[in-house]
Amino acid sequence: MDKHSIFIRSGGLAIKVAVVPEFATQLKELADAFGDSSAVTSHIELYARFLEHCAVHNEIATLIVLEAFCQSYGVPKSDIHVVVQQHALDENAVQLVLRAYYLLWNISDACRCYRNAEHTQLPALFASDSLHLTAMFGGQPGSSNYLTEARWLFNVYRPLLSDYVTHLAAFLESQSRDIRLAPAYKKGLDVLQWLTQAESAPDSEYLVSAPVSMPLIGLVQLMQITVLHKTLGVSPGDLARHFSGKYALFV
Repeated sequence: MDKHSIFIRSGGLAIKVAVVPEFATQLKELADAFGDSSAVTSHIELYARFLEHCAVHNEIATLIVLEAFCQSYGVPKSDIHVVVQQHALDENAVQLVLRAYYLLWNISDACRCYRNAEHTQLPALFASDSLHLTAMFGGQPGSSNYLTEARWLFNVYRPLLSDYVTHLAAFLESQSRDIRLAPAYKKGLDVLQWLTQAESAPDSEYLVSAPVSMPLIGLVQLMQITVLHKTLGVSPGDLARHFSGKYALFV
C-alpha cells in the first residue's frame, strides 16, 4: 500500500513521516497544529517534540511517529541512550528525547519499539569475562541533591517507574507514621508529592537528616536499577547475575 508523506516543520528543520492513507489525515492535522519549537536545534529533538504533541491528542498517531523515529535512528537495535550520546545533545535535549521515546512503554502495540532479551546486546561492561563487577548501595549525602536526581529519573522514565515508585512511596509514608518513628518525620515523608511538586519538598536540613535521606537514597538507587534492567530488556535476576558482589555502604 502506498504511503503518504507528512512533513513536520519547526524553524529551519523538517522531518518526514510516512503513513498509510487511513491515518494520513489525522497525522496531517496534528502536524498543522504543531506549534513552532524555536528551541529545537536538531531533527531528533523535533521528533521528540512532535511525539509529545501527538501523545496528548492521538495514541495511534503517536505510535506511527514513534515507529518512524525508531526507523530513522536504528532503535531499538541501537540503544536509545547510545543514540542520544552520539548526537551530543545538551542536558535538556537529552531529557526531552528520552522522555518522548519512552512515552508508549506501557502500550502493547509499541513493544517492538523497545528492547527485549531476544535482540538486546548487553553493554561491553557485562560481556567481558575478565571484569568482576560489584554493586554498591547506600551512603548519606551532605546535600539534598538526591531528590533532584530522583525527579530527573521520574520525569524521564515515568512509564517505567510509576507503579514501582508509587508502591514504595506509599510504603515509606506509612512507615513514617508509625508511632515509634513519627518524631523523626515531623514534616512527613510524602515522596511522591516531593517528586511531582518540587515546591512542596521540605527544607534541605530536613532532607539530609539520616531518617529521611537514607531511605530516599535507597529509593533513588532502586529507581536506577529498575530503569537499567527494563531498558536493557532483562529481568532483575539476570541483571544481578552479572555482578559478583553487592554491598551496602553507610557513611
